[in-house]
Amino acid sequence: MPRTRRDVLASLAGVGVAGLAGCTALDAGGSETEDPSLDAATLREVRELGSPAFPARVPAPIADSFLERGRARARELLDSCPERMSPEEVPNEAVREIYAEAYADAAEDLERTAADESPFEALRGLRYARGAAAMAKGTYEAAVGGFTESDVRDEAEAVRADIESFRLGTRYLGDEPDRALVVYEAVENLVAAAVRYLDNAGEYGRYADSAPRVGELFDAVESARASLDGARHVRDRYLATIPDPVDFTGPFEATASSLAEIIADRLSEYPEEERLEPVVEAEGFDTEELESMPAKDLLVETFVEVERGLQDARDGLRSDRFATALVGAHTAETHRRAFEDAVTAVKRGRYESVESATAVRDAKLGALEALEAARSDGSNPHLTRRALVDIAHMVGRGDRSLGDDYYSDDDPRAARNALAQYATTEFAARETPDVSAWVLGTLAAERGGVRR
Repeated sequence: MPRTRRDVLASLAGVGVAGLAGCTALDAGGSETEDPSLDAATLREVRELGSPAFPARVPAPIADSFLERGRARARELLDSCPERMSPEEVPNEAVREIYAEAYADAAEDLERTAADESPFEALRGLRYARGAAAMAKGTYEAAVGGFTESDVRDEAEAVRADIESFRLGTRYLGDEPDRALVVYEAVENLVAAAVRYLDNAGEYGRYADSAPRVGELFDAVESARASLDGARHVRDRYLATIPDPVDFTGPFEATASSLAEIIADRLSEYPEEERLEPVVEAEGFDTEELESMPAKDLLVETFVEVERGLQDARDGLRSDRFATALVGAHTAETHRRAFEDAVTAVKRGRYESVESATAVRDAKLGALEALEAARSDGSNPHLTRRALVDIAHMVGRGDRSLGDDYYSDDDPRAARNALAQYATTEFAARETPDVSAWVLGTLAAERGGVRR
């Protein structure tokens, strides 16, 4: 029997998603209200198709020497203390066990940075490796030496001052908006992470008045320092590639504010309640009838992301993180459009049930096709790809539903959850390039029609 086009796509999906664009996904729903028995072997094959490769990237040249310095810092911290504490050094067994776990975690995190799929992922991973190594180092020095909470808090204040100095000294200088927006959103995220590490160290902690407490504080300080180092490197390496930079500060702020207002106005058409049921009901659906359908999760997933994106936009504006605000507006509008697409599809009878395991497979292939088609769009490649990194994670969530030990192999709930995640991915990915054009087109209009 000749293979169908879907069979060919399935064989490609196991090694990547390149070449999937151009195929139309089959309807994943049907008219039945009860899920039929599903073929467990086919569902396992759906999961084994794998997830698309969308490693996080930033359009700035990250130096190998920078990454190696970060790894060297983690190794330095680890090499200065033993792999295990001896009972003679530290009689407290609980402290010894905590230390051994921290040491092992640091070694594992350090090894992982060498295997990351992109230099930017490795850069971000260094904060975990350095932090875990500092946890081990701080615990050891507090247990056998004179390292104290006071010492660590002094370091924390010095790092906090460095963060503020960096933040105040950073303007949105760049070459063209698509690239600049993604670079500065990455810089802002790294700086925000550095602040969170320091803030959380004072509020949360597993240990109190102990050597491990000193260790976890030192972990927070080192993680913050590593995040700040990463932010500085990305910004400086980006600016080094631009001979005549443009200042986007004012246009970024004005555009983010304008888009957040537009999206908020569009959301005002929906009921303003904490629960999502009124929103779904406002579209003419009976939530009780939807309860056992993939349609329910599809509608909820898309709308939740609208609210999350708008909150990111508002938070970014309040904290003067204008690139973050713009990306948040992009997320909100992408999923608002995806929600409208989903509403139309459900009203046409799609996603009422999982007809078969093959329907789940078709839904996943539809998601992979949409992701690849969006990635292949060259109009605004940096912002579009940045958005797709977040969207592609939903495919993995669908896969995990199929592999969740909570469900039996043929449990229809697992298939419904997976299908909804794949469908959400497809709808959002399809809208992404147009939303990128909307965001950057609005920014160009704010700058008087200037694309650069």
